[in-house]
Amino acid sequence: MKDRCGTRGPSGTVCNCPLRMGFYIIRSSARQIGRAVYSHEKEDGSFGGDDMNNKKPWYLTLVLTCCTVCASTTLAGPPDRSLVSGRVNVMTQNLYVGADLFKILEAQVPEEIPLKVTEIFLDIQATDFEDRAGAIAELVAKQDPHLIGLQEVSNIFVQCPGDAVVGNPNPAEELYADYLTLLLDALEARGLDYSVGAEVTNADVEVPAVAYDPSTGAPVLEGCTPPAAAPFIDVRLVDRDVILVRSDVDYSSPLGMNFTINLTVPTEAGPVEFTRGWTALDASVNGRTFTFFNTHLEVSGSPFARAVQFAQASELITVLGTLDTTIIAVGDFNSSAADGAFVECATPGQNPGDPPVFFPCPTPYEVLSLNGYVDIWNQRGGPWDAGFTCCQDDLLDNEDSAHDERIDLIWVRPAAGHYGGPVARGVTAGTLGDRPEDKSAGGLWPSDHAGVGARMTIRVPR
Repeated sequence: MKDRCGTRGPSGTVCNCPLRMGFYIIRSSARQIGRAVYSHEKEDGSFGGDDMNNKKPWYLTLVLTCCTVCASTTLAGPPDRSLVSGRVNVMTQNLYVGADLFKILEAQVPEEIPLKVTEIFLDIQATDFEDRAGAIAELVAKQDPHLIGLQEVSNIFVQCPGDAVVGNPNPAEELYADYLTLLLDALEARGLDYSVGAEVTNADVEVPAVAYDPSTGAPVLEGCTPPAAAPFIDVRLVDRDVILVRSDVDYSSPLGMNFTINLTVPTEAGPVEFTRGWTALDASVNGRTFTFFNTHLEVSGSPFARAVQFAQASELITVLGTLDTTIIAVGDFNSSAADGAFVECATPGQNPGDPPVFFPCPTPYEVLSLNGYVDIWNQRGGPWDAGFTCCQDDLLDNEDSAHDERIDLIWVRPAAGHYGGPVARGVTAGTLGDRPEDKSAGGLWPSDHAGVGARMTIRVPR
């Protein structure tokens, strides 16, 4: 048989176009990509350096690699036909910190940053996660999954009075809200027994906020009234990804890692890095073992951010490419089939002052599809449903759901020994938390993202 991407070649080789060379090319300029996001944006929202002749040869190599290079992996012996089926129930849910963090980029001068942070902190209070945790727990009760992938699992710390404006000699350590604990408590209150199987700490950012609401003069933090000479508090956000495991599921080999390449955004207070990561573990459901993977990729807000997003997706593929197990990968991928196969990405010029270099790169959705991952939503039975999962209004108080894109996804990749037939059958899947009856006791949507649940029969090696 002729070798081509996605087919079985001679001598039992598999050619699956893994895009790994693209990942290593991107990785070689990680610092450039991370620093570049937003830094070359013009006042009109466009980006400089759009002359395609400015592309360097390695960018052409990247594109050719992504489109034409196939890697052959020799299987150890004949295909393993001793596969068994197992019913698995999984869920993914972005918890939502409760505010648009990118409001900080609206600051025009450093003095405006505490005001923007105050806006963000007041929004987090208004979107009350303790209230929303109950609504999310109800969604979990409805789905009853074996495993849950959670993103934007926040820890928020405060300090009063704050010292970030003078260099932050003492990090904020007073816990304001622990989203994981609040959710676990809400689950337990409903008789649901879940525990943390794996977690990773991502971004850890501390910034100053004005201690008094500019519109009312009231303290923004109860019991905190700094002197007028230094009216600041510090707000520290720690982001995590977490896998929850139901009590009757055996698991092993938990792991959490940060991506090598992350988004660095220049602000008036200096550059801020938004570190992201992933978690994974091996799970056994009714004696059938597979790898469960959870992640949150970068938002595709600019050509520079899309280059970071592509690098993260490629790193994901590289990491998981070392495994020969059946893989279920869930998360907020910030990418959908509607994005198309390729988008415009950019990196800074090779020398200081050079214009950025623009080039086409695959979307995360395309990266996973080309590497043998099956979008479970497309395997489901039942009536057609767009499956939109994002996004509600910032304050979660919009009357009707505002979801208009499907970026929270569940993927399945067969084990190396998979031979014949689909990797998943009998798939039922649906969105969770996007109906008016799903709102919290306080009338809020559970999150700005819908959850996604899927029940399926997967095939795994014995």
